[in-house]
Amino acid sequence: MSSSSDSSDVSEHEASGDEETQSAIREDLKGMTLEEIMQLKEELGAKVYKEAVLGSKSVKRKQPKAKSELKRLNKNRPREISAKRQVPFLGAEQRVERKNKETELRDPRFDERSGNYNIDTFKKNYKFVTNIRHNEVNKLKNQLDNVEGEEKQKIKHTMQRLINKNVEDKKWHAKQAQLEKERKAIQKAHAEGRQPHYVTKKERRAKELVAQFEHLKKTGKLNKHLEKRRKKNAAKDRKRISIE
Repeated sequence: MSSSSDSSDVSEHEASGDEETQSAIREDLKGMTLEEIMQLKEELGAKVYKEAVLGSKSVKRKQPKAKSELKRLNKNRPREISAKRQVPFLGAEQRVERKNKETELRDPRFDERSGNYNIDTFKKNYKFVTNIRHNEVNKLKNQLDNVEGEEKQKIKHTMQRLINKNVEDKKWHAKQAQLEKERKAIQKAHAEGRQPHYVTKKERRAKELVAQFEHLKKTGKLNKHLEKRRKKNAAKDRKRISIE
């Protein structure tokens, strides 16, 4: 009995001390301006300020809500779902799929963050890809002896595709070198006060055909190229005659 009475006396003493402290704080706040009170509240924080002025009992503490387990009348029946929670329009799998698509779909060709496409800069920066293709062709050549049938045809098709890409890149760089040579000739004529000669598309095409002819003759592929062109022209003639 004595212990309970002592504890009650201590609690009453603490409560009275808290009330005296709160009353003293309220008296101090009366002499302060609204701006000073707001500044004090920002420095202490809203929770500490309320505890100091109103007391700790007045501050309500949020208690975690107990999860209500929805029971089933029968184990074979589906579990009841609360109607208060709104059901999403799409299912979970579709929402995840749509979210992934939104983050993944980004085409650098039409994205402003990738900058403007400059074919000259692109070709110069990725010129090393030609060497990579050449090395891949050599590796595929070594694999031809070990495979047969359909797999061999696939390797040949891949080799031809890589070779064609390297040929296209080589032609492009040769054409750019020729254009640069023509630009320098025009600039030189302007600097010397002469009328420059502007090469037409027809003249440029004739030069390209002459260069192609010399290259085929040098590599020994001229007859094969002419035979291919003859077959192609013959097929065009047969198609035109059938239409007429």
